Amino acid sequence: MHRETTLRKPNANHNPNDTRKTPVPQRTAGNAALVEAQVQSGTGDRIFIRIESVRKRLLDEDNLVSKYHTDLCRYSGLIPSDAPGICKIETSQRKAEKGEEERTEITITYP
Repeated sequence: MHRETTLRKPNANHNPNDTRKTPVPQRTAGNAALVEAQVQSGTGDRIFIRIESVRKRLLDEDNLVSKYHTDLCRYSGLIPSDAPGICKIETSQRKAEKGEEERTEITITYP
């Protein structure tokens, strides 16, 4: 099922007659957000988030920033918070094999 939503960016040049539609990405059943009770039912350990960047050209370590990806997980409901007491975040990168596409892999392990 394809859903659409109207996005209006509030700013000084906002046009109230702007009716452009933007599609809402659909998730597969295996990637659905966990309900709050499932996230909080852990043993008290932190949620482990591993972000791996597969790139044709490696970045300097200080340019491999995970902020965007952890916020994406938080806003989509996959994690309740990215606070240090709740999540442990690890970033890494590796060089893509010949013919392998660049991508970012995010693995979330719940306690």
